[in-house]
Amino acid sequence: MRRLVLVVFALSMWSCTAAPPVAAAPASATIDPYLSVASGSPRPSLVAMPWSVQADFDCDGRPDRLEFFGRDTGAPLATVLARLTLASGTASEVSLGIDDGFSPVIGVTDVNGDTCDDAIVSVGHGASTVWTGFLVYDGALRRVEENGEPAMFLFAGSVRHGNSIECRRTKDTPELVARGVSDYTSDYAWDLVEDVHHWYSRSGLVLWSTTRTVILVSVAFAMPPNQDRYWGLSCGTVKFPG
Repeated sequence: MRRLVLVVFALSMWSCTAAPPVAAAPASATIDPYLSVASGSPRPSLVAMPWSVQADFDCDGRPDRLEFFGRDTGAPLATVLARLTLASGTASEVSLGIDDGFSPVIGVTDVNGDTCDDAIVSVGHGASTVWTGFLVYDGALRRVEENGEPAMFLFAGSVRHGNSIECRRTKDTPELVARGVSDYTSDYAWDLVEDVHHWYSRSGLVLWSTTRTVILVSVAFAMPPNQDRYWGLSCGTVKFPG
């Protein structure tokens, strides 16, 4: 029995030492932190999707190309990856997570106040809301983050609740405002929560303030005035009404 244990131990040690080393990614490659894969070559399981945009993401005056890729599982394609190829030829990419087959492109505009183009993308859908993220160029293509996690905001809603996103500038400070309203607690009042986020870098947000107020209505279930403010999306030239 003792000899058998020693043989098994020796074989397990040989299998560990004999395993081939994992090749390091090229120094020029951009590592996708969500997929843990070096970019620069197509994935065997990913196929190009029909949606792409051209815009000036790095502010050099030349158009760059943003493409989207889906995982080929035999089912309808779901967007999992975005790749930006600059006019210079440099490419980088980032994961979007799993979407549900809709076009990931909501619009292109400057969302962080640096005057460069950025992409507003869909990263999922709820029953009545669009789950939204932002892609910016910050030395590489990056998904905007907050607290070290990909930032996600909602817009749209139903007759009982709403969400909206607004990009604005207060004095010299670019801000992103996320609002949520609902009339669940009262048929004559809408509870409003407004979160103001500040940009501390091109691709980083921090929650700056939260305000809670009530919007009163004189008729039960009446919608609050200025619905676009609470159901829509308004970022630069990209606007979706509530």
